[in-house]
Amino acid sequence: MKAATLAIGGRLVGEGQPCLVVAHAGSGHDGKSASALRLIDAAFQSGADAIAFSVFRAGELVARRHPERRELESVELEPSEWRRVLDAAKASGLLVVAEVFDAASRDLAVEAGVDALQSHPTDLDHPELLRALAASGRPLLLGTGLAPDALVASALGLAGAAVALVVGPAAAPAAPEELRLAELETRRERHGVPVGLSDASDGASAFALVAPALAAAHGAAFVVKRIALDRSRKGGELAAALLPSEFYRMVELLRQAERARGEGALPEAPAPGARGRSIVAASLIARGDVLTAERLQFKRTDERTPRGLSPAEAHRVIGRRAARPIQADETIKEDMLE
Repeated sequence: MKAATLAIGGRLVGEGQPCLVVAHAGSGHDGKSASALRLIDAAFQSGADAIAFSVFRAGELVARRHPERRELESVELEPSEWRRVLDAAKASGLLVVAEVFDAASRDLAVEAGVDALQSHPTDLDHPELLRALAASGRPLLLGTGLAPDALVASALGLAGAAVALVVGPAAAPAAPEELRLAELETRRERHGVPVGLSDASDGASAFALVAPALAAAHGAAFVVKRIALDRSRKGGELAAALLPSEFYRMVELLRQAERARGEGALPEAPAPGARGRSIVAASLIARGDVLTAERLQFKRTDERTPRGLSPAEAHRVIGRRAARPIQADETIKEDMLE
């Protein structure tokens, strides 16, 4: 049975929980473990809650003559390098997510103690891989892109109980209308699992700073956003990446958006500076005079003094006599009336 919340590394994600911010480093290390270590530090300093790396074997992912084979081989880390990187990520205090593409990479990530696995949207129709990820004993962030719901439901049937959906356009950069934020709530209600956004907005655009905040305001359980040390070589996954300073600002806006949702009960009294009007005397009212509607006014009074009777309580005042003289503009209170 699926659940509305998911435990990742001891932290609950989903209904009633703060939005988890995942800095997706992907393969932005360019095949250099030193760069991967710098990305971990950048993610931590930028306020991320988790970091995600893409772990794969090029020979298991693409055919020998695939046009991207050489590029993928150039950014592939050796198992010993991955162990060093993933150990450092764990030691940083960040939650660690491994986006894996084959069984060997799954085993490496699990042995390194990652907190969760993630699948790529292009593997949504790869039952063997999904079963292998589900059998790992780690929570699974199931990448769905914007796939048809029937395919998502079929994949969920293979993904185990500890699962969440990652929705959003797979290709970058994505136009704002491609994010389809309404899908967050739709998929959560339909499948009963936490749902998060993989934001593929152009990292160089102002919208990339606010899109995750909008997702949080729409109830996203988590947001996955690319982080990069350098965007001068823009292209591929870097098109959606934020630099560390931009990522920091994005997290700030997201947390502000969470607070702006204003969940929970409203305060019983108005906040300071927002006090309503009180009933005051329109003119001098002598002791024993009957208070009529014409002798009353409704005004905001000095906030340093207790508020008097509210305009809604005028019926309690009209027709009664003054127990003492009441000055013009003086706040009328119960103990002034007979």
